[in-house]
Amino acid sequence: MLLKPYTTIFMIIMIAFMGFTMTFKSFMVAFKERKGFGIGIILNLILAPLICYFLSLSIPESDIAVGIILIGVVPCAGMALVWTGLLNGHIPLAAAINIGTMILAPLLIPLLMILLAGNHVQINILDMFLQLIYTILIPLLVGIFCREILEQKNKNVKKWQPISPASSGICAVFLMFISVNNAMLVLLKNMNLLAVIIFPIVALFPILFAVAYLISIKIFDRKRNIALAYSSGMKNLPIALGIAMISFGPIVALSIAIGFTFQSITAVGFHRILVRNSNESSIKFKENQNKQEEIGIRKKN
Repeated sequence: MLLKPYTTIFMIIMIAFMGFTMTFKSFMVAFKERKGFGIGIILNLILAPLICYFLSLSIPESDIAVGIILIGVVPCAGMALVWTGLLNGHIPLAAAINIGTMILAPLLIPLLMILLAGNHVQINILDMFLQLIYTILIPLLVGIFCREILEQKNKNVKKWQPISPASSGICAVFLMFISVNNAMLVLLKNMNLLAVIIFPIVALFPILFAVAYLISIKIFDRKRNIALAYSSGMKNLPIALGIAMISFGPIVALSIAIGFTFQSITAVGFHRILVRNSNESSIKFKENQNKQEEIGIRKKN
C-alpha cells in the first residue's frame, strides 16, 4: 500500500526507458514494409481489442472483463522483438510495429475503452486521454529523443542499451508487486474470482497468437509471419498494469498481473511449435534435394 502513490512515477520511468530502446530510424521501416506494418496495426489495435471484447462477454465480473479488454487495447510488447530474433524473424518489421503501436495506443486507448468497456465501468475519456499523454506518449518521446541526441553527438549509446530494458523491467516488476499486494485482500475474501480470472487469461494469448499467425502466413514469408505473430500475440502488459493501477480497481490490475505468466508460457510454446515446424520443413527440403540429385545421377548413367 505504501508504494501505490508512486505508481505513476514507476509508469513514467518504465516508458521513458522503453523509448530509449527505440529509434525513429526503425520506424522508417514502416514506409518500406507498408503492408506488414498496416496489418500489424490492424491486428494490434482493432482485431485484438475485438477478441478481448468477445471474451469479456462470458465474464460475469465487471472488473475482470475490464482487465481483459484493457489487455487487448494496449500496444505490442517490446519482448516481441526478442522472440522474433530468436526465431530468425523480420526484426525491423517487429520494431516498426512496436514503435507504431506505442505512439498510436495512447491516442486510441481511451476511445477503445469507452466503446468496448463503457458498459462495465464509467470512463472519462478526456481525463484518460490526458493521463496517457502524460504517462506514456511524452515519456516515450523523451526516451527516443534522448537516444537520438546521444547518437547525433557520437556518444557510445550501445553501452547504455542493456540498462534501458533492465530498468524498464524493474519498474514493471514493482507495478506487478503493487497490483498483487493491493488486490490480495479482496481476492482472499473472494477466492471464486481466481477461477473467473484464469479461464479467459489462459484462452486469450493462444487465440491472439493463432489468429495473427494464421492470417499472416497466407500473405507473408516466414520471417514476416514470425514478426507479425509475436508483435500481435504479445501485449505490453506493464503498460496495461500501469493504466489499471491509475484508472481502475485492484481486481482489474490483478487480472493483468496474472496475464504475465500465461503470456510468457504461450510465447515459449509457440516458439517450440515454430522451431519444430522449421526443422520438419528443413528435413523435407533436404530429402527432396537428395531425391532430385539421385534422379539426376540416374539420368546421367
